[in-house]
Amino acid sequence: MATAERGKVRDVTPAEDPAPRDLDDVLSPTWLGAALDDVGDNERIVDVIRTDHSQTLAHKVRFVVVVEGTDGTRRTRTYCVKGHFDASGTETLLTETLAYRELVSTVGVRSPRVYYTGIEASSGRGIVIMDDVVADGGRFLSAHEPYAIDTCRDTLRELARLHAATWADDRWAVDWLTPRISNMAELFPAAVLADLLADGRGANVAAEFLDAERLQQAMHLTAGVPATCVIHADTHSGNVYLDGDRRACWLDWQIAQRGHWSIDVSYHLSTVLDINTRRTHEVDLLRGYLDDLESFGVERPAWDEAWLRYTLGFTWGYFLWVITRISSREVVLVHMPRIGAALEDHNTFVRLGVH
Repeated sequence: MATAERGKVRDVTPAEDPAPRDLDDVLSPTWLGAALDDVGDNERIVDVIRTDHSQTLAHKVRFVVVVEGTDGTRRTRTYCVKGHFDASGTETLLTETLAYRELVSTVGVRSPRVYYTGIEASSGRGIVIMDDVVADGGRFLSAHEPYAIDTCRDTLRELARLHAATWADDRWAVDWLTPRISNMAELFPAAVLADLLADGRGANVAAEFLDAERLQQAMHLTAGVPATCVIHADTHSGNVYLDGDRRACWLDWQIAQRGHWSIDVSYHLSTVLDINTRRTHEVDLLRGYLDDLESFGVERPAWDEAWLRYTLGFTWGYFLWVITRISSREVVLVHMPRIGAALEDHNTFVRLGVH
């Protein structure tokens, strides 16, 4: 049952739990022993071993802990901590931390199991300790490999699960899920977008989609579409992994927000599938998504309206790959032509009303 007045956003102050700024503090046996929810009161951590460390904006550190019981029996467990552990940048990871704490655990979408979320209330800085997907037998997907149609059906079903669980539900009208599309357009003036569009990433994109002012206009028109639910909002293959049972799972919830369902679906199909595969299967895949949405209890949108919204939903994903500077150049050059082709196939800008 909705708990907020429709249309009114609640400013929710997150509960504070420790979010150490120093990685050594996070990985200390004493701190982890108190933080991890799967370490029992009669157990203690006797060793912590780092196994891998990577960084884009956030640090992701994989580690193993050795846990000892009162009888001296020992067991090992693998984890991954994600957070910002240096002074660079202004990112806080707050949205993702809250998404794991409040959203993912509620809606049941397949995602890493989380053992601790910490938030520093004064700065909004967050950390998350979750499954080590690789150590648990999972495999991250990549733009450089074919994306199976059955996997696409599976990822779309999980998106439908997320969308249905939050559909028209004012419990999610909270400030940390505020729609970002319009604000993101304002953060990147036309001059900045023009430089990015001219840096070579748009070499295989039709000229009509390389105009920065038209892209900004398309963003604002997309932002005007009413939200239906909570969306993941970054649905490329790099944010998907297959678990040990080869089921598709979603991770990286850093820009989750309220939005229209079509934004997730359009972004997903136009990036994970090569151009010809998307053209061949997009109708059937969209119908499958709508079937799943209905199976989760949402009144099925009429086909004509659903198809219209899908064909108009590519702008957000395209914009994100125009502005990205942290993903590898090779991934950008895979995604840009794919989304550009979807925009061109469906005449998206003109049909949105861009002039």
